[in-house]
Amino acid sequence: MNKLIINHLFEFWEQIGKHGGFLRNEDGFSVTYPLNNSWPNKIFDLDPNNLNLYKLQDSIRIKAAPNSIAIYEDNAIKNILEANQFISCSTIKAMALDTTGVFFDEVDDTEFKIVTTKEEAELFAQVASESFGYLVEASTIIPLIDKPSFKIILGKHDEDIPTCGMIYIDKNGVAGIHMIGTKAGYRGLGLGKKMTRFLINQSVEAQSSKVFLVASVAGERIYTKMGFTPHGVLESYSLPLD
Repeated sequence: MNKLIINHLFEFWEQIGKHGGFLRNEDGFSVTYPLNNSWPNKIFDLDPNNLNLYKLQDSIRIKAAPNSIAIYEDNAIKNILEANQFISCSTIKAMALDTTGVFFDEVDDTEFKIVTTKEEAELFAQVASESFGYLVEASTIIPLIDKPSFKIILGKHDEDIPTCGMIYIDKNGVAGIHMIGTKAGYRGLGLGKKMTRFLINQSVEAQSSKVFLVASVAGERIYTKMGFTPHGVLESYSLPLD
């Protein structure tokens, strides 16, 4: 299950990069490197049988690729990276929810807005950037608004729009929920939980039998209470630079 969840994430990044024009498929690895080193800036989908380590290292050193490599749990890949100066820098949980019998009836759909215009995509990028503390370019979001595999969501509260979230339906018809964020001044109000429940309901309506996500340690506790189960981790590696 770990590989399924992480491969879903890799496909998500790949499609964002493809639609945004910043995906590169290199010798044994893929790269998304959007404008201004913004999200999603990742090296991923390493193929240990075809990996050109010298090209990988050189791309990072000359800043032609981000210094962040994401891998699923695979000892062969880890051993190659660790034998070639790369170090593990973070892990986050891979999680899945079986949607059988799951639907949150208390969710008020009028509190959410599905992004359909350039202006709404620009607002999504702004809310996401403020929520996560890293840059999300509007030029990354705009190409996704008419793609059937993506559903981009804004959450309302009073007169503001302080939350965001995204659904991606992969080639196997499985939904993943991504980019669930809340602006700092609105945290602690349960808005992130509302957004998550709305995204799950939308995934159920899309007839996805499971919902995938990756979560921080703090997020894991929240998602476990909602019925998600952990299935290993997503690991990130970087190359020490002078």
